[in-house]
Amino acid sequence: MALLDEEGAAFGYYPQMGGRRRFNDPQGSADIPLQTFIGRLAGLLGLPTDIANVVRTPNPMEVYGDVNYDPATQLPYDTRYFNKALPLQPKSKAGELAREAGSFVPLNPMPAVRGVQKLGGLLGEEIATRVATGQSILPSLSAEPQSAMFAASPTSARQGVGKSKNRVGTTGQYVGAPQGIDSPQKLAAMRANYMKDVNQGIAGRDWYDDASKWISEVAPENRSQAIADAIGVSSQGTGVDSNLGFAVKGINQFAAGLPVETGRFPSNQSPLIQNALAGIQQHLGPKRQPFASNLSVEWNPSMAQYPVHDIWQGRAFGYKTPEGKPWDAGFSPQQHAFMDQQMVAIQDQLNNAKAGGFTDWNPLNTQAAAWTGAKIRSGDLLPSDAAMHYGDFSPKYQAMATHEQATGAGIGQIENLLSMPYEERLAFQNAVPWTDARGRDMIYGSGGLLVEPSTKAVGAYTPKATGLLEVNPAEVARPLVQQSGGAIIPSDAQMLNIGESSRAYIDAQNAGAWHKIIPDTQTSAAERNSINIPLDKSPTPEQMSKLSELATQNGMFAVDTGKGVNLINDPYSNIGKSRTGITLSKEIKGNLGTTLKDVIGDTGQRVKIETGYQDYESLWKDVGKGKATKQFLDTLKTNEQFAQSIEPALQQKALANMQRDAEFAKRTGGKVRDDIQKAREIFAAKGIAGLTAALASGVVLAEPARAVLDPSQLQ
Repeated sequence: MALLDEEGAAFGYYPQMGGRRRFNDPQGSADIPLQTFIGRLAGLLGLPTDIANVVRTPNPMEVYGDVNYDPATQLPYDTRYFNKALPLQPKSKAGELAREAGSFVPLNPMPAVRGVQKLGGLLGEEIATRVATGQSILPSLSAEPQSAMFAASPTSARQGVGKSKNRVGTTGQYVGAPQGIDSPQKLAAMRANYMKDVNQGIAGRDWYDDASKWISEVAPENRSQAIADAIGVSSQGTGVDSNLGFAVKGINQFAAGLPVETGRFPSNQSPLIQNALAGIQQHLGPKRQPFASNLSVEWNPSMAQYPVHDIWQGRAFGYKTPEGKPWDAGFSPQQHAFMDQQMVAIQDQLNNAKAGGFTDWNPLNTQAAAWTGAKIRSGDLLPSDAAMHYGDFSPKYQAMATHEQATGAGIGQIENLLSMPYEERLAFQNAVPWTDARGRDMIYGSGGLLVEPSTKAVGAYTPKATGLLEVNPAEVARPLVQQSGGAIIPSDAQMLNIGESSRAYIDAQNAGAWHKIIPDTQTSAAERNSINIPLDKSPTPEQMSKLSELATQNGMFAVDTGKGVNLINDPYSNIGKSRTGITLSKEIKGNLGTTLKDVIGDTGQRVKIETGYQDYESLWKDVGKGKATKQFLDTLKTNEQFAQSIEPALQQKALANMQRDAEFAKRTGGKVRDDIQKAREIFAAKGIAGLTAALASGVVLAEPARAVLDPSQLQ
């Protein structure tokens, strides 16, 4: 619009007003053209900032190609700033209105638009479509509310699915489609290309189902949704492996009573993860929310309704940046709507064609297969890794706590069990397991950690009191912990120490222990002074006995994990104290390696292993002094929140142990220790506080246990 057009005012005089000219303010009206011009100038200067502040800035990041949709910090120097800062401020209400109205129509928006697109791809195709079709670069206040163009909620985007059928009248371009999709033929070709990715990535079609099932297996009781939400939030900017690592870190911080601080973007992600774990419902954004919902398909299929539209989904559809490069930004509501609509058609085609031999294609497995295929096509994913989900990366984060229930030699608690056949000792262990109904260790599960199902194993231990090797049935607890800088995070190690100290005390063991293989990426070759031998099953008791003897002779101790054997360097032995990964390599090439091959068929690989050891052997010997009880309680005090979380599980096990041992002693003629049974009784009935008070008063040390040990008396 010209400053002075043919039908406009001339210096404040409007001839069209005719008889109404008396209502005109000549002085104020004279200012309108100038103020309109200045307003348009302010609109031009502030346009890039306006756009950046209106849009939720998408950063091109992925776990399934994630995007950060969180609102950016409001930038200065927007249109409002320049309206106030530019000279010649209006002197009338008419001038103010003209200046404000002019700011909605910048002098030339295209340079600013191109600049914003190049700087961050903030508006992507939405801006391009508007410019190409002659629409306003900014949303119209009357015809199109700001929320319609820049809505961030998946709900609003999903409700706009019908818009995807609309085409721009002047160009034929489908609204929300990749640039250039302007005919039915091109639309069909786009679908065909998408389905090529689906067919290439069929191995990954069940990714959501498999990942969701794994979450339900390892999550604490009734906490699957909270864990899925935490994983969904921490997916931002990561691959599947790192995504799991960030989630484990946050979950364990929450379990330890620490502030959650995790994720690739901790300042933004940590509060969301904290809320999710606390059970606070919240919306996670247009990408993260569908992702978390789809991870819930195992226990709540109704939540999994929409595919996840990430950068790889966009690339599978053929979206490109304005420069013609692979798509690396977020999506507008129109783009979400377009893809939703196309997914319906694509699913029908896949099912009709029985693609891959399947007729159950749905939004989740279609998108998962396309994601896999797009990544394979780009060279970012090997076909052999196509189906890898969180469970496949779980071993990297697993700590292993091998434990027995045959009471320790020299303690005096039903020691006759140690001379009985292996199968009898196994039945004793199975009578009162440490696992819940899902086979997960109940200490760490009740404590709030992710826990893989425990595995059966063969335990080997040589008490100082006897010097004789014990080979007993065992189980291996497998909680997930995080490591950093070549070591387990201290708060995670603390919870492991509490767990195994508690287990050793409740089971009347000489010791409790855990260990963790540190990934090679965090260690040097010299630090890898232990051996990991992967196996598809536990060694036999005979093999374990030989391995233990071999380990002892070479300054190590052998531990069965249920999925292999670890020979852990003993830094307190004469040989082990000077061993490095370099010297171990030479040992493996010599007699040690030869004997390992003979016994177990493999020499394994060198690794760094971090360990924790809770020694009770000398404490049990001082009968009546309460030393073992004191150590148990003192260890619990190192993290009282975690201790309170696991207290009910420990109480349950203490009561069960007390009854089992009493019944076994009565049946076999064995003996029980009154102080051990009494401590279990008190703890089962009154918990940590009751045992603490009893220790202080001396009750647990001197008063014998009830003969019958009737559970009704413990109320």
